[in-house]
Amino acid sequence: MHPSRFDYHRAGSVEEALELLATHGEAVKLLAGGHSLLPLMKLRFAEPAHLVDIRHVPGLSGIREEEGTVVIGATSTHREVESSALLREKVSVLAEAASEIGDPLVRNMGTIGGSLAHAD
Repeated sequence: MHPSRFDYHRAGSVEEALELLATHGEAVKLLAGGHSLLPLMKLRFAEPAHLVDIRHVPGLSGIREEEGTVVIGATSTHREVESSALLREKVSVLAEAASEIGDPLVRNMGTIGGSLAHAD
């Protein structure tokens, strides 16, 4: 089955993504890796009229330490979590858990934000 028609928007900033969310309300979904959302759309369990791609929005990716706190960007992949030296040092259980998620394809495409949004 193919997904319903939708308009694709590639956000260039957090502000642009927020504006698109506000403009389209319930008819919009965020897209980063698409590993959870796209299968739902193909089965038509999710039928957004608009997709806002946040994959390349500056500031939403990466794993870093800020003022003693580990920050994981929403578009960071499970593979990035699995292989992060910082996480292995500071929160090793998270890096170890990420290595057990799905298969390499899932880890390379799936994002932390997507997993949290879809509870998977």
